[in-house]
Amino acid sequence: MITKKYKTPLYGTPFTIVIYDNDQEFQEKFKDFHFDPPITDFDGGVFNKKGHLYIVFSAEKKGNPTPGIIAHEAKHLVNNIFIQISHDLDRYNDEPEAYLLGWIVDKIHELLNKN
Repeated sequence: MITKKYKTPLYGTPFTIVIYDNDQEFQEKFKDFHFDPPITDFDGGVFNKKGHLYIVFSAEKKGNPTPGIIAHEAKHLVNNIFIQISHDLDRYNDEPEAYLLGWIVDKIHELLNKN
């Protein structure tokens, strides 16, 4: 299992990336977290536990997480960060959203490429 904490530039919002190799490994590490339906039913997810954000990916299937899964979950994380900092998405000026999305996706790929 790979876990790494980050703090977003500009906003300073902390979050943790978690990449797990099998469902049991995830369940053992996060046994006090309860999901309905279970997180293991998905290839990835974003959740907030006591104000700390987590973006998690299953690497159990060969080729996962895919670029699409990473983009999908990273967008959820961006939305959660903006909720925490009370920032509204702006369809006419989406540069803050696009910048943060790109930064998060880069961090995920850097972590995957190191391991």
